[in-house]
Amino acid sequence: MPVQIDKAEGDDYVLYLVDQVVDCLDLRRSSKPKRNGEVKKPVYRPEALPSRPAAFRLPQFPRAVQWNSWAVDRLLDLTGDQIEARLTWSEEPGAKLHPDPWGF
Repeated sequence: MPVQIDKAEGDDYVLYLVDQVVDCLDLRRSSKPKRNGEVKKPVYRPEALPSRPAAFRLPQFPRAVQWNSWAVDRLLDLTGDQIEARLTWSEEPGAKLHPDPWGF
């Protein structure tokens, strides 16, 4: 979706609207959601995780966007250190998950 910003040149900015909701959270193994839906320790059901869309939302926490790793890599290439990637899930046994993915 193109974005019009005063004094920006051409197609400098693009908005990616994430509207796909995927029910892939393992509610028994994840931490209990806060009032706002935030899940501090998400555990996903691997068979339900989508790999094709760049990003999706969880029905339990629809304000947050979950990005697939290939999309995160692309965003980091485009923005450099302007964003922080926080790993919440991986099939790799030794992967270090972020302890508080939604905290600021």
